[in-house]
Amino acid sequence: MNQKTYEMLYALEGLQTVETVMNKLNLTRQSAINLLSQLKRQQHVTVSGQGKIKRIYRITIRKQLPRDLGMFDILNKYNPDFQINPWFDHQVHGKYGPEEAIIDAIQTKKFRLILATLRLFNYIKDWPSLYQSAKKEDCWQQVGALYDVARLFFKVRKMPEKYRKVRFKKIKYLIEKYRTKEIMFRPIHQKWKVPIPFREGDLTKITGMW
Repeated sequence: MNQKTYEMLYALEGLQTVETVMNKLNLTRQSAINLLSQLKRQQHVTVSGQGKIKRIYRITIRKQLPRDLGMFDILNKYNPDFQINPWFDHQVHGKYGPEEAIIDAIQTKKFRLILATLRLFNYIKDWPSLYQSAKKEDCWQQVGALYDVARLFFKVRKMPEKYRKVRFKKIKYLIEKYRTKEIMFRPIHQKWKVPIPFREGDLTKITGMW
């Protein structure tokens, strides 16, 4: 790597958009796009975001290995009509799919990420793994509540009955102190002891019918 390339990568290292590259290097839009494409071929750039969502470019001086899918990638993959713009680069190593993305999204306490998990329940292949991970992170109540909300609006894979028989006494929040008074969610709240933060209108946003 020559000194000029190193200095350019040093200036750009981190998360960028086409616009920030244009501003940092005083380039036209097409020149910035061409540069990012070149750096991607040279394995200095990985990209997240597609379609309606703004692309985020992760630029490093050292060459990057092929990027593994993270939470934002999984949520956007299964929500084509409800894309989320990642505000940090979530990368993982090893097995990562809908089961892991549901747990991670719940941990963020962010409304849009938790709403986007509803589409993932039709792609669960390993209920025991999801259950054990959720128990470890102390969020099985929230997972169960989200599953029952998803059942109202989408086709979902059936949860094994043994995981539905668990009973809870303590209230847990998806988003702290945030709930709605939607009548359809009352049985879910009562069963799982989890207040549901969504309104009916929120759910139409991820059905593709809004």
